[in-house]
Amino acid sequence: CLATHSDVPDIHDFLLSDFLNSRALNAAIGLTREDAYDVYREYIKENINGTSVVVRHENGEVVGVRLSGYEDRHGETAPYEHYSFGPILSQIAKIITKLNEGKWGLIPDDITRLFDIKLISVAERWRGRGIGKELLIFGLDAAREAGAGGAYAEAVSVVSQGLFAKNGYSVIREIVHEDWLDKDGKQVFVWS
Repeated sequence: CLATHSDVPDIHDFLLSDFLNSRALNAAIGLTREDAYDVYREYIKENINGTSVVVRHENGEVVGVRLSGYEDRHGETAPYEHYSFGPILSQIAKIITKLNEGKWGLIPDDITRLFDIKLISVAERWRGRGIGKELLIFGLDAAREAGAGGAYAEAVSVVSQGLFAKNGYSVIREIVHEDWLDKDGKQVFVWS
């Protein structure tokens, strides 16, 4: 169902446990619960907007989340310019900002509004049951009615990339993690 402000604490707990620990990108930069705590909370609050979704088991446990919203062509802003990141999270913010640079130049001119899927996560033990697909497609008719001519997502996890590909999304820009270097020329995202 649509997420509300009363869902924020449970979504926050879910992201700090399942999402934080199951994403290779988070592990590749050594992201900790402490690094993510405040930023995740603010990010969730900002995206409780009538489009974000939470899926719960009948016992109330959060099993999946989609944070989403709209982006208008002429309302473009840097996606994370108002956050205060520490050095670790700033690496993820930089790569996502890079993905967004010039995005509208890659999208047909007649599309002036996008449904922006910012995050989809399904608890590891609940994967493979169609929950991710339901999170992806939930509310797309409402998004069209709200003027969205397309949908957009930054998919940094291989699982998310597969989900989007299976559901008709195409890649408009790709950044190879191995090519992402810090100011000293060292690879930022290192998998062990």
